[in-house]
Amino acid sequence: MRNFFGESYIGKPFEIFSSYHILLISIIFISCIIIYLSKNKLRKEKVNTCFRYTIGTILLLEQSLLYLWYHINNSWTSSISLPLNLCEAAVILSIFLLITKSYLLYEILYFWGMTGVLAAIITPDINGYNHTHFIFYHFFITHGLVIISVLFMTFVNKYRPKAISIIKVMGITNSYMVFVAFINIITGGNYLFICSKPQSASIMDYLGPWPLYIISLEIVALIGFTLLYLPFSSIGIQVIHFLKNLLSL
Repeated sequence: MRNFFGESYIGKPFEIFSSYHILLISIIFISCIIIYLSKNKLRKEKVNTCFRYTIGTILLLEQSLLYLWYHINNSWTSSISLPLNLCEAAVILSIFLLITKSYLLYEILYFWGMTGVLAAIITPDINGYNHTHFIFYHFFITHGLVIISVLFMTFVNKYRPKAISIIKVMGITNSYMVFVAFINIITGGNYLFICSKPQSASIMDYLGPWPLYIISLEIVALIGFTLLYLPFSSIGIQVIHFLKNLLSL
C-alpha cells in the first residue's frame, strides 16, 4: 500500500505507448464511442442528470484523493501542487460544467480538452509513476473523464462551439497564462510550462527553445482550435452529410 500511495516509487518507470498506456487510451476512446452510440438514451432527463453527477463526483473524489496524497506524503508545495496547469484546471472546470451545464465552460473545455488534455493523455508527464502507483490511475482517470465530459455535452446535450468561440477561448487562455505567469514568479513554479519545457516528451520539443516555444504554442493552439471548429462549420456539416449519404448508398 505504501508503494501504491507513497511518494517514493519502486518499480519500472512509466513508458510511453507501453501496453498499459495503450490500454487506457483504448478504454477512453471506446467509452467516447459508447457515449456517441448511446446518445439518445443518455438524453433522458434522469439518465442525463445521473450520468453528469456521477462523472462530476468521480472527478471531485479523484481531486480530493490527490490532495490527500499530498498531505499523507507531506509533499504539498505551492510551486507544483496548485491546480493551475491546464489539465488540472480543466478537471476543476469539468466538475462545474457537469453540474451547471454552463455553455462558457463548455467552450473553454472543448478547446482545452481536445488539444491540451488529449495531448497530455498521449504524452503523459507523470514523473515516471507506472501502473502500480496511485498517480498513474489518477492521471488517466481525471484526464479521460475531462474528454468524456466534453464529448458527452457535445454528443448528448448537443452543445456546439461557434466561430466566435475560437477568439473567445484564445483570449481567455492568454489571460489565464498571464495570471499563471505571476503565480510562477511568486511561487517559483513552472505552471503551464511557461518557464521551461516538461521533462517528458511533448510537442514543445519541436517548437524551439524558451521563450520561442511559447509563441509557437500560440500558433499551434490557434490552428488546433480552428481545426476543432471545422466539423461544426457550415462547410464541415455539409461534408459530414455528404459522407453519411455516401455510406448509406
